Amino acid sequence: MAGCTTTGTDTSRNSPPPSAVPVPAPQPAAPQLARIGLVLPQSGQAAETGKALQDAAELALFDLGAQDVELLPADAGGSAATAAGATQNVLGAGAGIVVGPLGATSVKTAANDARRRGVPMLGFSTDRAAAGNGVYLMGFMPEEQVSAIVGHAAGAGLKRFAALIPQGAYGEVVGAAFDVAVSAQGGHVVAIERYRSGSLQPNEALRALFAPGPDGRLPIDALFVPEGGAALRQVTATLAGLGFDPRQIRLLGTDQWSGTDLGTDPLTLGGWYAGPPPDRFERFASHFSATYGRRPPRIAAQAYDAMVLAVLLSRRPGGFADAGQALTAPDGFAGVDGLFRFRADGTPQHGLAILEVTAYGPQAVRPAPESFGGQGF
Repeated sequence: MAGCTTTGTDTSRNSPPPSAVPVPAPQPAAPQLARIGLVLPQSGQAAETGKALQDAAELALFDLGAQDVELLPADAGGSAATAAGATQNVLGAGAGIVVGPLGATSVKTAANDARRRGVPMLGFSTDRAAAGNGVYLMGFMPEEQVSAIVGHAAGAGLKRFAALIPQGAYGEVVGAAFDVAVSAQGGHVVAIERYRSGSLQPNEALRALFAPGPDGRLPIDALFVPEGGAALRQVTATLAGLGFDPRQIRLLGTDQWSGTDLGTDPLTLGGWYAGPPPDRFERFASHFSATYGRRPPRIAAQAYDAMVLAVLLSRRPGGFADAGQALTAPDGFAGVDGLFRFRADGTPQHGLAILEVTAYGPQAVRPAPESFGGQGF
C-alpha cells in the first residue's frame, strides 16, 4: 500500500517455500453397468429347463466378456403369478431389459409391468398372442414352419395333402396354418385326421389314404405330421399297420422332429421337415457341454441368443432406449439357430432349412437362407 513502510526483517527470501498439501487426483467415475433381468424357473416342474436356459445365458455373457453388464436373475417359479412377481423384482432393481420368462401364460402375465415401465422383454414362447407392445418372442412359430415345409413340398410337385393333427392348442395353430399354406400353394387338402396326442387309432378312413384308387393312383402325395418324440413314434407305429409306404407318400413335419432319433424309424426315412440348421446347434451344444458337462436342450440356444441380443442392445448409444427399432431391423441377426429377426408385432421370423431324414441324421435338401433377401423371403 502506498506510503507504508516495514520495520521488521523480511525472512521470506531465505525460508523454504511452504510444503504443498497433497490433493488426491480425481478418480474416474465408475462405468454404469447395464442391468439385464433374467427371469427363469429355478424351482417347480420346469426347473431343469430353467437351469439350462440360465446356464446358456451366462455362457453368452462369458463369451462376450460382458464386464459392463450386471445380471439380475430371479426365480420365475412354477406359475404365471410367481413369474410376474420375479419380473417386478428385476424391474424394481433397475433392469433395462428382461430376458424371459418361459411359457406363454407367464410371458403374458409378466409382460404387464414391463410394458407399463417401457422395458423391452425377450420371452420364450411360440404363442403370438403373447407378443407385441415391447414383447419379442424367441421361439420358432409353428406357422412359419408349416408354411416353409408345405411350400417346399409344393415346389417339388406334391399337390395332394393330408394331415394328422393332434388335439389341443398346438394342433389348432398348426391345423389352421396347414390349411392356409396348402391353399396358398395351390394344393388340395384331401383329409385331416384329428386325434389325442400319443393315441392315434387306426381306422378305415386312414387306411384308404394309403391304398390305390380305381385309377391306380394313391389319393395323396404327402402326409403332414407335426408332432415329434414319443408322439411321432406312436403315429408311425400306427401308420405301419395301415400300409403307409414312405417311398410312395412323402412324410412332412415341423421342428418338433428335431432331436428325435428319426433315422432308426424306417417310416420317417426320406421325410422332410422345416427347422434350423442342425450343424449350428451342434457347435453350440459342444461348447455348452464342454463348459457344463451335459448336453443342452434345444431351447437353450434361444436363451444364448437372447442374452447376446440384450448385451448388444446395452452397448448401443443410448442403451436400451428405442430398443424396438434395433430389434426390428430388417437385416436381422445371426444366432445359434441361424438367421432371425422380429416383426413389428414382436413375433420372430427365422431362416429355416428343409431337412431330410436319413439313416445318418438330418441332411439339408434346401439350406437355410443367408439373408432375408434370399430364398424363401
